[in-house]
Amino acid sequence: MSHAPRSPTKISSRIAARKARDTRDKALAVEDVIDPNATPRPVRARRKPAPAPAAPTMPVPALYETAMPELMPSTSEGELDLDREDMDRPASSVTESIGSKARSRSLTKRMVDLRVAEKAVAPKTAKSPADVPEDVRGLYMAIQSLARVPRSVIPLGIEVRVVRTHLHSLRSHFHQDKVKNDAGGYLNDLDLFVATKANGMNREQLIDEFKALKGIRDSTAFCKIKYVHEPTWNERVHSRMLEQAVRSCPGFEYHNITTVRVIKELAPGNKYGELLKNKMIDYAITLGPPLISEDQVITRLAASLQPLQRTINPSDYSPLCYNPVAISIETKPPDGGKENGEVQLSIWAMAYFNRLRTLTQNPVPITLPLILVSDEHWKLMFARDLEHSIEIIDAVDFGDTGDIIGCYKILAALRLLCGWAEDHF
Repeated sequence: MSHAPRSPTKISSRIAARKARDTRDKALAVEDVIDPNATPRPVRARRKPAPAPAAPTMPVPALYETAMPELMPSTSEGELDLDREDMDRPASSVTESIGSKARSRSLTKRMVDLRVAEKAVAPKTAKSPADVPEDVRGLYMAIQSLARVPRSVIPLGIEVRVVRTHLHSLRSHFHQDKVKNDAGGYLNDLDLFVATKANGMNREQLIDEFKALKGIRDSTAFCKIKYVHEPTWNERVHSRMLEQAVRSCPGFEYHNITTVRVIKELAPGNKYGELLKNKMIDYAITLGPPLISEDQVITRLAASLQPLQRTINPSDYSPLCYNPVAISIETKPPDGGKENGEVQLSIWAMAYFNRLRTLTQNPVPITLPLILVSDEHWKLMFARDLEHSIEIIDAVDFGDTGDIIGCYKILAALRLLCGWAEDHF
């Protein structure tokens, strides 16, 4: 069977189509190479980027479920309801922790809340020496007398008495005027305030102490004018006063214990089965060598049950392990809440009595001296362990750091407390 010859026109069309496909394929192969010399330069069409893979789904913490405290400039450390360790946990963990704490930990901020403690706290105000325990009665009377009339608070040697010679008279007036000015200018006669016996310090030491107290007085004014928070008061005023107090008392040291905690086995509870907050106080003055033997303390602790073998105090913070706390101190800024400070001192005293009962007897026979510092004002308190309750006794306001005489009163009172502790601990 014969075929009709193909038309030249169809053959040419197929060849032309094949050449067109070859040309297009070559153009795609070189990815639209652009002649750099072409004018104007053509714009290369941009390719759309491939879609990125979907990001993995991450769990979103339920922050709205976490009950966080409202942080205001005036919020003091003792007013935060969350413990620091909770701040580092995931949100869900914190929420669960808060829920459990609502059942197991009492958020105690008022003294009245301590009346339902396992051993009820009974606040009391001392109106006479008969209102304080016998072992601190002499101490109370000495500090009360000091607070009323600061007799002999200025050490002998810091002033120069008036003598008949003209030269010594000029020197005397110079020193008296200087102390008068630093005291506010209201002292007409310093004889009442000057000690009649030397205290063992040389003149250089007395001048250094005087300068230090002036610095404390000036820092007090700064803190009041600038409305600073509690850490600044502690650093610039309270720590410096405590440093001066223990400097001439061998065997005594002061420690800032703001960030450490009561051992959980010693944390006091209430009659509802809740634990009271185990926040610590701000400072502790401890008694150590050469006044007591750490070896004897360690031997005594060996008879305790674990984990109380680690420390003689309510906390196992290293400086407190083998040196008993003689004076417990809580500080508050002007707006920090005086009652909250009393609560913290009370809870600390309850924990301390819990520790001492395992070492001595129940009730504990020794009274614990407490100090509450509210901005510039210093107040002495006592804690006494009774059979069915713990007395917290508001004893006496004994000085303030707002003037130089007030600083000397505080210094003298702290040294009286150290002397008492040396005889009774």
